[in-house]
Amino acid sequence: MPNRIIKESICASEKINALTDFEFRLWIGLITQADDMGRGDARPAIIKGRVFPLRDRITTKDIDAAIHGLAAKGCVSLYMVGGKPYFWFPTWGEHQRVRNCKVKYPSPEEADNPPQSAASCGELPPESESNPNTNPNTNPNPTRAQNAAFDAFWSAYPRKSGKEAARKAFSRVSVDLGTLLSAIEAQKKTMQWRRDGGQYIPYPATWLNQGRWEDEPDVGYDPDSGGPSFAELARQMDEEEP
Repeated sequence: MPNRIIKESICASEKINALTDFEFRLWIGLITQADDMGRGDARPAIIKGRVFPLRDRITTKDIDAAIHGLAAKGCVSLYMVGGKPYFWFPTWGEHQRVRNCKVKYPSPEEADNPPQSAASCGELPPESESNPNTNPNTNPNPTRAQNAAFDAFWSAYPRKSGKEAARKAFSRVSVDLGTLLSAIEAQKKTMQWRRDGGQYIPYPATWLNQGRWEDEPDVGYDPDSGGPSFAELARQMDEEEP
């Protein structure tokens, strides 16, 4: 498994601090075991063997209760495909950096029933990123990898509006997923996307249809200070000198 990111903001997260000690340990363990889309096998016996192989006192019953506790507190989603349980971190792509997307488990969209919900758990790890061979998709029945690629895009894009329109637009894009995700991360730091609570962020379908991943980020904006960068101020001063 690739290395995963645990952010220090979990220390101040109310949701994370509401977990029991065992739920927290399980949550961390599931992060290390999730595939590149933030999904994994939720069978307690499998989790025990992978996360707690040397903890003889931990039972599958303990794990089953704890993973349902995580779902109830919004830290994972649970779903069934073909009668087999899986877990999923819905915001994986916002917190993990994955260069190669290797899909190992079915998508929640293939679930037998709607997933047991999970919003976001503090600085959740969940939902990951990239597959360089995912995009164009003119097939009305998209493959698992194509679904996974769109899931990663949707998780990373900050404006969650018009999902089905975005899915259709995504299927027509011929740019690799890594390019899209890199552009999203860069544009999240621009003045336009950060101003007034993000109300000027384009709808995801519009962003895709207009090829906005090619937009040049506003280099004059320093996201840390909320104003022009030192380099931009210096350039302005040089231009003002006679």
